[in-house]
Amino acid sequence: MLMLLNLLGQRVRNERGVVSVEWIILAIVIMVAIVAAFAPTFQTALTNGVNAVSTALSSQATAAGS
Repeated sequence: MLMLLNLLGQRVRNERGVVSVEWIILAIVIMVAIVAAFAPTFQTALTNGVNAVSTALSSQATAAGS
C-alpha cells in the first residue's frame, strides 16, 4: 500500500503524471469490480483446491506410514 501511495505521489508532482494517476485509479476500480463479481467463485475454487491437496497429502501420509 505504501508503494502505491509513493507511486501516486511521484506522479502527482508533474503534469504528465496526472494521466498516469487517472489510469492507476481506473485500474484499481476495475480490479475491485472483478474481485467483487467473482469473489464467491474464487472462494469455492480455493476451498475445493485446498481440500483436494489436503486429501492427497493425508492419503500419501497414510500410505507412507503403513
